[in-house]
Amino acid sequence: MCKFWILTIGFLICEVMLAFAFSAIAQIYYSKISGFEWKSIFKGTFERIFITVSLIHNLPHALTFFSALKLATRLKHEEPKDNENQFNDYYLMGNLASVIVAIAYSYLYNEFDKIELFVKICS
Repeated sequence: MCKFWILTIGFLICEVMLAFAFSAIAQIYYSKISGFEWKSIFKGTFERIFITVSLIHNLPHALTFFSALKLATRLKHEEPKDNENQFNDYYLMGNLASVIVAIAYSYLYNEFDKIELFVKICS
């Protein structure tokens, strides 16, 4: 039970920090976005949950499926020519960061009993 609560609270804290970080980066890097875009925050959270659950259940090919979905949704996005590369870079870096976070979540879940800090907290 301790594992569930630690991972759930950790997940929520990380997701709040990611929402602030991605929002700040979007405002600095891609100035069209202002404030929080709740739709994007929820979509990113669900994407990370999908990737994490897939990796926890040893389904790494889900990353290929995820990439295909992201590419398919990106194809119809039109951007003015002067901002096109800027948006593409922002989109790529955001997706890479999101996948890295999901990989970290799955690692922490799978290796929970081997991480000394978690063992001390739960004992």
